[in-house]
Formats: sequence, structure tokens, C-alpha cells
Amino acid sequence: MVLSLAVMIAAFLAASAVLFVFPATDQPRHVDAILSLNGTDEVARESLAIKLAEEGYARVLLFSQGNGPTPCPKVPHVKVVCFIAVPGRTVGEAEFAANYAKHHRWDSIMVVPSRAQATRARLLLKRCFSGEVVVVPASFQLPHFPFEVIYEWAGLAKALLVDRQC
Repeated sequence: MVLSLAVMIAAFLAASAVLFVFPATDQPRHVDAILSLNGTDEVARESLAIKLAEEGYARVLLFSQGNGPTPCPKVPHVKVVCFIAVPGRTVGEAEFAANYAKHHRWDSIMVVPSRAQATRARLLLKRCFSGEVVVVPASFQLPHFPFEVIYEWAGLAKALLVDRQC
């Protein structure tokens, strides 16, 4: 019994590390658009998304304003499309980006999530968008354990079981 519990705890911690602390990420590369998600570490995400756009990785920046309090940035020589996702969660941001990409016939999107959100963001965007998805997280600090990891477990479960659209 104790050994089984220890194995389960070790498996949970290992899965948490792989999915949320050290998730699969990509190197920045040229894409049709950059998608800046809203949420924790907003300043870091916005800064990285703007920096990547300024460096010429994309000519379009899709900028999620969350529920509206985040001001729309201005980036020289880059078209910035600010939006409020419906629903106001990562799934809504992925749906907006995928629909916008389909309308503009894009083949690739670079998404800028927090580190802990990277796995779920990739899953949701790939579910909605048939093109290349490049994930470059803004936060390279460890997530606020255990709260952010628990939140992401719940978000991932919801993405797999409930938010099945696209």
C-alpha cells in the first residue's frame, strides 16, 4: 500500500514536471503570426511577443486582451490585432487565432504562453489549427508550485474532456 502510494506520487510529480515545469518548447522561427496569450506573467508574455515581432519573426501579432483590461500594444511595422476571446480562456484564444489564420490562409503560428501553460496551449491550438504551431513560452522561471501546477492539471483535464471544440 505504501509503495503503491509512493509510486503514484512519484508518477504525478514526474508528469507535472514534464507537462508544466519543463514542457516541450520550440525555438523561435519565422511564422505567419505570433499569438500572445493572456494570463499570469502578462508583462513577460507581452514583452516576449513584442520582441519576437520586432525581430521580424512575424508581420502580425494577435494579442489577447483577456477580459479587456490589458491595453493593446503598438509595434512598429507589425499589424497588431487585439481581441477579447470568447470564452475568455485559452480555448477561446486558440479558437480566435485558428479562425483568423484560416481566414487569412496562414500556415504557421507562434504562440507565447506561460511556461506552465505551454502544453495546454499547444494542444488547444493544434486541435483548432492545421498548420505549424511553434510554442515559445515567456516565463522561464519555475511555476508557482503548487498552485499554478494544480491549475494547469485542471485546465489540461478540461481541455481533454470538456473543451473539445474545433
